[in-house]
Amino acid sequence: MLRRFTKDPTKLMNLEEGALKELAITPPKRVDKPTYEIVGPVERYDMRDYTYSRISLKPGTPNYKEYYSRHPQQEAIDDDMRKRADKSGAERLQKDPVNEHIALSGFYGTMAVSPPKVVNSFKKMPLHPPGRMDVVKLDLDPEKMATKLKAFALHLGAFRVGITRLNQDWVYTHNNAPWGGPVDMDYENIVCMAFAQSPFMTDTLDGFAENFEVGWMYSYASYISIIIANFIRNLGWRARPLPAFNAPYIVPPMFVDAGIGEFGRCGYTISKEVGNNWRPGAVATDMPLAYDQPVDFGIQDFCEKCGICAEQCPPGAIPKGRNAKTVVRGVRRWQVDDDKCYRYWTTIGHACGVCQTVCPWSHHNNLFHKAVRETAERFQSLRTLLIKGEEIFYKNKRGSEPKWMTDDIFQVSGER
Repeated sequence: MLRRFTKDPTKLMNLEEGALKELAITPPKRVDKPTYEIVGPVERYDMRDYTYSRISLKPGTPNYKEYYSRHPQQEAIDDDMRKRADKSGAERLQKDPVNEHIALSGFYGTMAVSPPKVVNSFKKMPLHPPGRMDVVKLDLDPEKMATKLKAFALHLGAFRVGITRLNQDWVYTHNNAPWGGPVDMDYENIVCMAFAQSPFMTDTLDGFAENFEVGWMYSYASYISIIIANFIRNLGWRARPLPAFNAPYIVPPMFVDAGIGEFGRCGYTISKEVGNNWRPGAVATDMPLAYDQPVDFGIQDFCEKCGICAEQCPPGAIPKGRNAKTVVRGVRRWQVDDDKCYRYWTTIGHACGVCQTVCPWSHHNNLFHKAVRETAERFQSLRTLLIKGEEIFYKNKRGSEPKWMTDDIFQVSGER
C-alpha cells in the first residue's frame, strides 16, 4: 500500500487484468475454465463443521448443545483444542503482554465489521448542500462498471481484482458461529479482491508480526469490502459485503473462478503476483458486471512436483507426495487436514504462516523472483530444477521480528 505514495496509482493499474502492473513480468494466461477438476455432484459445505467454527462454540450454549448432539464423537476432541488455546494464550499474555496484544490487535477491525447489523447496514450518502437523495437504480454498462470497480478496489489497496458469477456450489449451507444459520446468498455476481500481506511480517512464520499481519489484512480487506458494497448500493443495486468473519462461501474456488489464481497444494489460491501470501475481500451483488476468465500458469503441475509446503508444515496437515489429490464433495483437490492445522495453532497460541512463507511463489517481489516465476510458468521442463534450487537456497527460512514488536518495554513484576 505504501507504493501508492511513491507513484501515481493510476499508472500502476492494468485495468484489463484488474491487477497492479509491476508485480509480474506478464499477466497469467487466461483460460476458458478453472484448473480444478469437478468429478461428480458438488456438495455444499456446512461451515459449522469447520474446525474454527467448532472451537468458537461456547460450552453450555444452545449452539454448543445442538452441534454436539449431532456430532457427539467430536466433543472431546474439540474441548481439548479449547483447553490448548486457553493455556497457550494465557502463557503468551503472561510472558509478554504488550507485544502479545499488538499481535492480536490486527483482528479487531474484522471483528467489528463482521456482525450482521454492520454487514446489512446501508449508508446513504448525503447531498451537498445537506439533504437526502432517493436511491435510484442506475442503468450501467457491465464492461465499464467492471473496469470502474477494479480501478476503485486497486486504488484502495487490492493487488488483483476479479469478477465472476456467484457459483452457489461454493456458498455454505450454514454460516459459522456466532451467527450460524442457513445461508441464502441469492446474488448473481461476486467481486473478488486480493490484498497482499507484507512478506517482511509473514516471514516470521508464527511470530508476533505474522499473527498481526494475518488479522490486519483480514480487517483491511473487510473494511474495503464494506466501502465497495455501499458504493454499489448507492447506485441502486443490491450488494452484500463479505468481511472475513461473516463470509459464508468457500474462498479458494470462488477466487479461482474470478481469475485471481489457481488452487494449490497448501489449500490456498496461489496468485502469480504474490503466491498465497494474501487475504480475501469480496462483495456479492446483482449489479450487471462483465466477468473475468480464470487463469492457468502451471500451478497444478508445479505443486504436484513441489510439496515444499507439505514437507515444512509443522503439524503435517498438508498432503505429501505425488498423486495426493482426493475427491472432496465432488471436486478432486489437495485436502488440508484442518483439525491438525488448527490444533497446532492452539498449541503455539498464534496463527501459523509457514505454508504461506515457504511457497516458492510467495517470495519478495523483486526482479529476480519475478523472473523465476515467469520461467516456472513458461517452461514446464524447468520446474523441477527451480524447485530444487528453492530447497537448497531457501529451506528453513525464518525472518526476524520487527524490533518495535519485540522490545521489552514492560516488565511483569509486583512493583508499582
